[in-house]
Amino acid sequence: MACQVGFLLGVFTLLALLCLDDLASRGVDDMKRIAQRLAVFGSAAMAVFATAVLPTPHALAQDRLLFPAEIGIRFNPDGDPGQCGGRTGDQWVEENRWTDVIRFDTDGRRGGCQLAFGVFDREGFMQNAGLTYEWRATPFADPNQCGNQGEHRVPIRSDVRTFGPGIRIDTDDRMGGCALTFAVQQTGITLVQLDFQYYADGNAGQCPNALPPGSTRTVSADRGPETIGIDTDSRPGGCTLRLRLRIDGGG
Repeated sequence: MACQVGFLLGVFTLLALLCLDDLASRGVDDMKRIAQRLAVFGSAAMAVFATAVLPTPHALAQDRLLFPAEIGIRFNPDGDPGQCGGRTGDQWVEENRWTDVIRFDTDGRRGGCQLAFGVFDREGFMQNAGLTYEWRATPFADPNQCGNQGEHRVPIRSDVRTFGPGIRIDTDDRMGGCALTFAVQQTGITLVQLDFQYYADGNAGQCPNALPPGSTRTVSADRGPETIGIDTDSRPGGCTLRLRLRIDGGG
């Protein structure tokens, strides 16, 4: 690239010197014509210079393919592990791909499940965006089923993969359950979307706002937040959840 730029600038300089030498020996009309040609040469050289120096949209897309953003889920039991199914531990998945399913099936068994989220964005594609997850007990519910209530920010880091504050799911036969709300806030032109699939694999009353299997809901600044409910107990089955991060509507 440096060689191309140097060559173009050298050609442009040579043309300018030749034109200036001719200007000294020609009349006014000839001088005007030479000046017009010089302007045309200059515009062409600058166009090629911009092409050589500025990254093309295709090049930017290639950079994104090399370093896509990632969404992470941390999901671990703190008691009987049978209450926290699917993929446990830490998982990180590139944008436009679904995470592995996690499954809530807490009941009267010992302990519950710890859950947290994070985003790793090495190239700063999401620098003007924010993601939050809000965790609340439903009205009239026993709040002890929903540990660490409040609105929590998903950390968006470019230097390290890390998670936001953990929330705790310990629903059982006590009154009510918990509500988990995802939201996206952003400024600028980059469109950030968080897709989720949430469905019941047993008694649907344990999974308020669940979707039919395979159906997707999308959270974005334009669409607004989305809430899922968790009220698992001794009824059959549980609730499964998976996420997908999309940027600029790709995927």
